[in-house]
Amino acid sequence: MTADSSSEPRTQNTERETYFGEFITHSPEETFALAKSIGEQLKGGETVLLSGELGAGKTVFAKGLAAGLGIEPAEVTSPTFTLINAHDGRLRFYHVDLYRLDDGAHRNLGLEEIFDDEKAVSVIEWAERLSRAPACAVAVELTYVSDCERRVVIVETV
Repeated sequence: MTADSSSEPRTQNTERETYFGEFITHSPEETFALAKSIGEQLKGGETVLLSGELGAGKTVFAKGLAAGLGIEPAEVTSPTFTLINAHDGRLRFYHVDLYRLDDGAHRNLGLEEIFDDEKAVSVIEWAERLSRAPACAVAVELTYVSDCERRVVIVETV
């Protein structure tokens, strides 16, 4: 994976490395590895908002985050029909998929409780379908560059 030279990962403070920037991954394995390295840095209370076209790598990214939390990646599948899956690792991992929900239908899922769990990491696939995202989250947009390459842009929302 390569990082855009203008957006090299930078140190936010002495307690935590940051992982914000723009990256190009050249395979699903590189996308997974990038996410795993981020998952290893998470402390709990983070919400990760994944967006991108169908097949762009959102679930691969979620599996990588889970691996970084000590969760077996094979256990992490997209909760397209169950909507929310929970896994236990170093931190609890909530994996939410909003793909099949109409606008606003997620309001009855109890997402606010999940977002407030300081001992968990919440990952939302199809986050653009949220009517209101948490005040502070990590937004990850995955876009196609080519059949194998993806542009992964990671920013903090406020």
